[in-house]
Amino acid sequence: MSTAARVTPAHLAWRDGVPFSEDYGDVYASRDGALGQARHVFLGGNDLPARWRGRTQFVVLETGFGLGINFLATWAAWRADAQRPPRLHMVSVERHPLAAQAVREAAPPELAPLAHQLAAQWPLPLPGLHRLVFEGGAVELTLALGDAAVLVPQLALGADAIYLDGFSPARNPDMWAAPLLKAVARLARPGATLATWSTARPVREALAAGGFELDLRPGFASKREMLTGRFAPRYTVRRHEPPAAYAGPRHAVVIGAGLAGCSTALALARRGWEVDLIERGSRVAAGASGLPAGLLHPQVAADDSRLARLTRAGFVASLQQLQRLDGAAELARVEGIFQQAVSAQEAAAWQSALDALGLPPAYAQVISAHAAAAHVGLVPRRPGLWFPQGAVVAAGPWCAAMLRAAGPAVRLHAGTTVTRVVREGGWRVERAQGAPFNAPVVVHASALAGPQLASLTQAPVRAVRGRLSLLAADNLAGLKAAIAGDGYAMRAPGTAATPMIGASYELPLPEGGADAGPDDDLVHAGNVARLSRLLAAPPPVRRVGVFDQVRAVAPDRLPLAGALADEAAAQAARGSLRGAHLADLPRLPGAYALFALGSRGLVLAPLLAQLVVAQMEGEPWPIERDLAASVDPARFLLQRLRR
Repeated sequence: MSTAARVTPAHLAWRDGVPFSEDYGDVYASRDGALGQARHVFLGGNDLPARWRGRTQFVVLETGFGLGINFLATWAAWRADAQRPPRLHMVSVERHPLAAQAVREAAPPELAPLAHQLAAQWPLPLPGLHRLVFEGGAVELTLALGDAAVLVPQLALGADAIYLDGFSPARNPDMWAAPLLKAVARLARPGATLATWSTARPVREALAAGGFELDLRPGFASKREMLTGRFAPRYTVRRHEPPAAYAGPRHAVVIGAGLAGCSTALALARRGWEVDLIERGSRVAAGASGLPAGLLHPQVAADDSRLARLTRAGFVASLQQLQRLDGAAELARVEGIFQQAVSAQEAAAWQSALDALGLPPAYAQVISAHAAAAHVGLVPRRPGLWFPQGAVVAAGPWCAAMLRAAGPAVRLHAGTTVTRVVREGGWRVERAQGAPFNAPVVVHASALAGPQLASLTQAPVRAVRGRLSLLAADNLAGLKAAIAGDGYAMRAPGTAATPMIGASYELPLPEGGADAGPDDDLVHAGNVARLSRLLAAPPPVRRVGVFDQVRAVAPDRLPLAGALADEAAAQAARGSLRGAHLADLPRLPGAYALFALGSRGLVLAPLLAQLVVAQMEGEPWPIERDLAASVDPARFLLQRLRR
């Protein structure tokens, strides 16, 4: 596991009223005032707010979040500008984040109200990207926590303005290293500007080599000069251009109204899109997303694998969305989840992973079976991971709540079967009865039907049946929090709090389909056996019902999320694509996928819907490039082309 992933909270001191970093032996901002420096150097140096006027979106990239004054000052300037863009994005990298209280205390009085809003959403110090949303979604801050040298090359965004604000090159040379500044330049949109208080020669040389035309301007207060620049390379300095802002009609058709489709529809509605949401079933969440209850928790891996990182980001995103929806108490029981280890060795490996990454106990901690009993209410067999923010979520009501939050911008068409999707200018979505839907954008979120409707031959998805045993109301009376491991036991959210155990993982399906599989009694016996492997003294239970659905799963058990490849064009050019990367593959304009979430819909659907919509809009992506590559719908096509 790379130590670059570790996030260490900042050690802040105050010297003569000035915030000082004990980690780097340097002040956080000019002794003449952090707000004055933010306005003069970073806003003024990028000619803001004038440069963002007339834009549909504006993206700022910052190296070194520090006290957050630059973000707060930019946000305040956006609020005060009647000609502001509808959406402001700021992406800021920080390896040593302050505590929420320090963010509040360091803010100048005139920015205090905004600082309190920022502190209220302040994330745990977890490696990766954290999306914070303000002004009803009009202002978004993406905090990239970790080593800038590792994270900046992994960012996917098109920057309109750049703030270079690390500690002094003498104190923290890594933040001004040529490879990092080259990675910053790759993210600059044509005509992007930058500003920094540093005028060091190596910094100027690296920026000039990256394609910036540079200028020296009067500095702030006692500093004689500052550096500004404009991205205008004289020759090609990068293979691919960064994302550009979407400029077409904001109308999309989303096929499938489960967790994937509803999450996508909500994300689009919040950006001013009109959405036709098509569902084959008679209601929202008619398929596997109708799960009466499921577990929301991340994965922890000794090597901090891509799955661990992806579920870490997804866990946070799902909790954030649930907290913003009306009736959250009926949607989720946020009472913690205990994940039992299969052995003492696995528990030790989990502890090593938590220690190596410095993950806080508020996120996850390894506890003994005795300690777990106090949380769970029943005694597990072995030690394991305790997730204090883990939740039991009712997926169907969550889908319905998302559509209520989306409002009239989303038109649900239940009981509608899509027969064909045809590229015709934009996209024509034909249905069994009635006129077709036409839109410039289509999102395939229809699980097993996704590859067929999207005409994909290189997107293998298989069916996995799962059955959950619903128990009598008085069963598992002592269960206070959910327990997982080899199976799981939980109580549903809401007043009914139905207990349940499960779940089967039936693969492959028999030739006769789900109806030809083992009967419910046999599957329930398997679920009871799972309960006996979870608890030291499992109580007797009585089944009163079954939830039975089929999940869609890819061979690598990761979803398909993102822009669809143009398979025909790729096959025609296969000779030149044998050494290609995902970014080299041709894509179908306006066509996206979000399906094959398998059993991870609760933890991944909102996050990956944000990814799909970010790709659509040309916004900063909510996850790193390598994580997006792991769920890219074209990954199987790329494997075939390389062979």
